[in-house]
Amino acid sequence: MKQLSFFLLSAIAFLCQTTDMKAQDVKELVVVMNRNYTYQDPRWESSVVLKKGEAITVINEKGANYDYWPYPAANVAIPKKVTHVPGAAREHYIVLNGANIRLRKGPSLNHGYYCYNELSGASVYHNQFIKDNNKPKTDDWGLEASWKAYTLPKGTRLPYLGTEKGFYKTKFNGMVFYIQAKSCLLK
Repeated sequence: MKQLSFFLLSAIAFLCQTTDMKAQDVKELVVVMNRNYTYQDPRWESSVVLKKGEAITVINEKGANYDYWPYPAANVAIPKKVTHVPGAAREHYIVLNGANIRLRKGPSLNHGYYCYNELSGASVYHNQFIKDNNKPKTDDWGLEASWKAYTLPKGTRLPYLGTEKGFYKTKFNGMVFYIQAKSCLLK
């Protein structure tokens, strides 16, 4: 009986770990919307519009679709035909040429970098900009926090929106980020 209980608890823990994956744990790809695309938000049964030109991170290619995770509790299938990889439409883009590159709130190392609370398994990401010397013990919702820098894999392509003070400006998942130019290639 003890072995069966141990097995069941181990199986439940494994399932919780795999279903509570952060986007950090899987290969990500940034794509740009070719046109407006509407999907149903599984949480609220309401419509969400991804606008033409908006960049989003997707994971797991599945046939003609990408899995898009607008929040950790669910994913949405986005048809590949309504998107393109940055640069495929003869536009300028940046390519990350290193690992663990921080996404800054502004064009300087004094600005906070984008982090996620790795302890949170809630239905929304508990993300915020953090400075190394000011890591709060809780997130914006009062939940216990262990902050980890949100990074994208080496080789990730991102939209290019300009250059400021040695940083490239980009925007994806509805947010503007700044990345040190020396950490990227401009194409």
